[in-house]
Amino acid sequence: MFKGLQRRLFWTFTALTSLVLGVALAVTCRQAAREYRAGNALLLANTFSSIEDILSSGDAIQDSWLARLEVENLCIIHIEDNGTPLLFQGAWAPATDREQLIRLAVASAGLHADHPARQQVSFSMEEAGITYQGMAGVILRYNSAQPLTLYLIQDTRAAAAHLRQMGWEYFGLWCAGTLVLALICRFQVRRSLRSTVEAVRQQREFVAAAGHELRSPLAVIKASLSAARLPRADGAALPAEVLRYLDTAGAEADRMARLTDDLLLLAGSDAGVWHTRLETLETDTFLIELYERFSPLAQAAGHPLQLLLPDDALPALRADEQRLEQLFAVLLNNALEYTPASTPVEIAATAHRSGVTVEVIDHGPGLTDEEKKKVFQRFYRADASRTGKAHFGLGLSVASEIAALHHAHLSVQDTPGGGATFRVRFPAAQGGAILSCPGQRERV
Repeated sequence: MFKGLQRRLFWTFTALTSLVLGVALAVTCRQAAREYRAGNALLLANTFSSIEDILSSGDAIQDSWLARLEVENLCIIHIEDNGTPLLFQGAWAPATDREQLIRLAVASAGLHADHPARQQVSFSMEEAGITYQGMAGVILRYNSAQPLTLYLIQDTRAAAAHLRQMGWEYFGLWCAGTLVLALICRFQVRRSLRSTVEAVRQQREFVAAAGHELRSPLAVIKASLSAARLPRADGAALPAEVLRYLDTAGAEADRMARLTDDLLLLAGSDAGVWHTRLETLETDTFLIELYERFSPLAQAAGHPLQLLLPDDALPALRADEQRLEQLFAVLLNNALEYTPASTPVEIAATAHRSGVTVEVIDHGPGLTDEEKKKVFQRFYRADASRTGKAHFGLGLSVASEIAALHHAHLSVQDTPGGGATFRVRFPAAQGGAILSCPGQRERV
């Protein structure tokens, strides 16, 4: 129980803290990417301004300086004087033809070199799957009426690669942070539950010890009650009132013995110390013997008991026969106890690809949806007043524990037409034949 709780708490806290860390890193990564793009744009603008300052002053511009700017910024510099390009031919070869990129940049910028005013625009373009950012402007030269046109085209692949690398770095940071948080959550969950685990362990030990201690006095009480019912030495019969008291005390002693046995079973299940003797069990034989054992009890209670089996043999089970008898005894006793007389109770079995399903079907009042959710809880009884003394609300809990012990699943659903169907789905034993089609069922 606590291992499952620890796992749920661990995964819940790890997921929540990891989510918070992921959101924080995502916001930080987005802000860093925005700042990087802004820095790139500023660097491009500064490069453009540096070239513009030299060209507008009328000073000579050196090809070596332009070549260094191109290589450092991975860009293309193109200057035109009255529509005629300068002699600078570039310092590197882009992925797309240089002249084609310049023509595309001229078309994207849409500058008018004959316009008397200074112009400057930013633009972006895409060619051959590569995105380029650019700036263009009309530069008015000192002591010259003829303006120059400057185009600056930058390949963004390096910037995109840097952003991808930054994203992976943040992802790696998130993974490392999640691992650290998981370790911290695991430590904290174990530490937080330690006192609770210890308290529950002591409670289970107390229940188990109390159950064992109760068995001895109960055995003495039942033996004493049996001895008290024996005829007297003088042959006189016991008064009717005394016999009534002895019957009441005997019934209560039997009831206490059943409660003690159920508590010991559940305590053993909680402590993980149930002893089982698993063996290959012929399912058909087991169900027929179960039917024969409960048929007289069903007749005494006024219920027709029916066994429904497929034509072909059922797959074998790997199970503890005594535990399975106890499981189905709980289900059959419930069906006989809570359904009106003369209504049939059925034991039905079918084979499927992964094992065997056995159902105990009654046609009584059935269970509400709320009762279905709680019926396997310990001490739960549909009769909230607990005026009935035949049951303690532990039988179905014991049955559920036995099913889980066999890696089976016990569930309840409505019977068509009214009633409740308790279904136990078993895995097949290794080597047991699995029937894909069970065929026609027969009535016994």
